[in-house]
Amino acid sequence: MLQIWALEGIPEISTGVDLVRVIADAADGTLADGDILVVTSKIVSKSEGRTVAADDREAAITAETVRVVASRTSESGHITRIVENRLGVVAAAAGVDSSNTPHGTVRCFRRIRMPRPARSRRVCAPCSA
Repeated sequence: MLQIWALEGIPEISTGVDLVRVIADAADGTLADGDILVVTSKIVSKSEGRTVAADDREAAITAETVRVVASRTSESGHITRIVENRLGVVAAAAGVDSSNTPHGTVRCFRRIRMPRPARSRRVCAPCSA
């Protein structure tokens, strides 16, 4: 059976926060062997301080874009772009996010380059400690 739930008790994340510890504390024994934990790129970018100055979100997307994979213009004129960014990640808007950021800034996606087993050990180690 598939069950999906959000961890409760995760505070607003700021630069430098030990995200692994915050997640482990929020999980507090609710994760079992074989569970899959999904963490958004936004919370990672916030903890890593991936906020950059950008007066124009569209210009920030263009600056991060290496290759346009697809684009679509809505009836209202809004352009949605799926692109490959400088990290080699294909994402909507190059992984640039301007929601819930200070005025004049955006957050940029960062690909975590740790191999999967290492990532799993890093996240699971505090849970079993």
